[in-house]
Amino acid sequence: MMKTGIIVLGQHADSAGENAVAERCAEYLMGNRRKNVNIAFHHGEPSSDEVMERMNMDGIDTFVILPLSISEGRMTVWEMPKKLGLPDNCGSWRIMNGKDVATRFATALGKNDAVADELIEREGTPDDNTSILLISYGSKNRECSDTARFYASRLELAGWRTTTAYCHHGRTVQDAITDFKKQGTKHIRVIPLFIAFDGPSAEQARRELDSSVLKVEYSEPISNLESFYKVLDSKVPEGW
Repeated sequence: MMKTGIIVLGQHADSAGENAVAERCAEYLMGNRRKNVNIAFHHGEPSSDEVMERMNMDGIDTFVILPLSISEGRMTVWEMPKKLGLPDNCGSWRIMNGKDVATRFATALGKNDAVADELIEREGTPDDNTSILLISYGSKNRECSDTARFYASRLELAGWRTTTAYCHHGRTVQDAITDFKKQGTKHIRVIPLFIAFDGPSAEQARRELDSSVLKVEYSEPISNLESFYKVLDSKVPEGW
């Protein structure tokens, strides 16, 4: 009989924000009676490969891995699975301690209507004097920009003026600032399409925004939404 387990997989253990999201996710899953839930990180401790090995030594032979990521990219498709002994995020098994183990590497959040609905509700009534800037980390993978544009378009349908920017690989934060100034926009609200809006890329974006002549306010990252955790829980099979 299989013994199942769940790995909540963050990217950076040195990120206080990512740690908080990972802990909230684990608590949410355990609150839904999920069993054998463990937190791990791709970079830092507890390391994902070591956590998986320890769980297997405890008898777990079937894993669901939940990457804490907003959109698919090199990290979720290749790098995170490789560290866990999988060829990519489609890998479904590997050998551990001389025996086969089954794996299910879940997809990133991506485009989700329930998350968009809650985001719209959180941001409230559109303000004619405010434009929304959705910031993503960025990726060469189209999924990242497609995801950002999805949430931007949903906010636009709700009446907000929106634009997107990326810390890497795409339209920059400085590009967005320049366009805001040309349009005469003075007040912007930033929505981070991040697990946690900290780390070097986020800090650079903040510096650029805060040094502009614009009035800038920051919403919580999209991972602050309750629906984000419901989506993660939905990726775990019933009965686990």
